[in-house]
Amino acid sequence: MRVSKAWIGKKLNEIPDNPDALAELYAAMKQPMYAVAYRMVLSREDAEDVVQEAFMSLMRIREGGRIKNGSAYLFQIVRNEALRRLRLRDRETACENPEVYIRHTGRGGWNDVDRAMATLSADERQIVAMHTEAGLTYSEIAKVTGSSTATVFRQYRKALGKLQKYFNVSSSLEGELV
Repeated sequence: MRVSKAWIGKKLNEIPDNPDALAELYAAMKQPMYAVAYRMVLSREDAEDVVQEAFMSLMRIREGGRIKNGSAYLFQIVRNEALRRLRLRDRETACENPEVYIRHTGRGGWNDVDRAMATLSADERQIVAMHTEAGLTYSEIAKVTGSSTATVFRQYRKALGKLQKYFNVSSSLEGELV
């Protein structure tokens, strides 16, 4: 179910006064938020936790400034929580086996897309996921990541190039992947 950015912003601004707004937002946005989180953390369990934590933080919204860009706001929360989760996982892995520290990247069940996405940097994965899975524009992603729109676009194109190479896809199909 695709929802408008205006609807997302409206629901976010209603949360302090209307408990049903959070439930409606959850029903509409849990899947795209999960998709972005999964592409960042590469673990189903961690992605589910990221989305739950994101919605828990939304429950704490109180009266304050109005949220202007609801989509960017939601995915900023997902990004921050996913990065926090990755830092925590890295610390735990490093403590368990400091001699052979290798980032834990999931628990099996990977398909070709998962393997291809794992070849991208964390920044590239989040940009690809925010654009393709969540439908954010380059300028919205730039707001979420604190980068310029040009940088986001360059990283997205670079990531697409890596994915094309992984799948051995010729550049003539490039327009179809955007």
